[in-house]
Amino acid sequence: MSELLQDPFVQSSILPLLVGLILVGVLHLLRRPLAAAGIAAGFLVVFALVVGLPALPPPSSMGKLFWSSAAGLLLGVVADSAAVRGRAASALLALWLAASLLWIALPALDSVAAAVSVVLLLAAAMWVAFGRGSETGGSEKVQSPTAPAASLLALALAVGGTALIGSSASIAQMALALAASAGGFLLWNWPVERHGWGLSGQVATGIAVLLAGVLTLFTQAQTAVLLLALPALLAGHVRRFIPQGHGLVGQAASSAAVTVVAVLPALVAIGAAYALTDGEASPY
Repeated sequence: MSELLQDPFVQSSILPLLVGLILVGVLHLLRRPLAAAGIAAGFLVVFALVVGLPALPPPSSMGKLFWSSAAGLLLGVVADSAAVRGRAASALLALWLAASLLWIALPALDSVAAAVSVVLLLAAAMWVAFGRGSETGGSEKVQSPTAPAASLLALALAVGGTALIGSSASIAQMALALAASAGGFLLWNWPVERHGWGLSGQVATGIAVLLAGVLTLFTQAQTAVLLLALPALLAGHVRRFIPQGHGLVGQAASSAAVTVVAVLPALVAIGAAYALTDGEASPY
């Protein structure tokens, strides 16, 4: 069993999928509005199991990523427990994301290229915080979970695939683990949607942005291609163009179609990263 858990494929797919399924289920039983927190919680558990619990204060960018994610998860749980939504939730998310990105990026801010990268990452972070990605569109309404969770799945896949091609094994594992954890949440909400998204879910999407920041600032991977994956954040607007069937089958088909459409930009980004490496396979 220990040898199985050491397998990189298991660490970045099966393990986080199972952990995510369990944590979402447990949180569903304890307090249903917190179910989306199982995504970030699953990511942190797998990070601790695979990479190890980072020191505090952390000496590395990955350590900063872990503790920033833990702080974001705590923020999301508190906000969702208090039913904080709308502009207040967006402002909290934006503040956490901006502070986390600047903390992670600080050692790398010694060039114009790094500064431009940070500005682009901050812009993506603000899109995550203030964008209206779900089909509900209302800041005070409970978001339907499928579209934002599918967007997270796509972004994490794009970061993980780009990192894998760029030979950044630890970032690839953690990004793919985040994608698998999001997949566990999506399984809980298919064919019937059971949960809201809330600030805890948005924090998980923010973690994908932080992973993109670590990949961009501290590796030589072709991270410009991640811009091609950003349309995945618009997945919430896709459902209105998809024919709506009737009953359980129609709802299941609609959710599946939204997920597939969200993932397509991620596949384009990964394909572009592969093409820019002249088709060379990663040693990982």
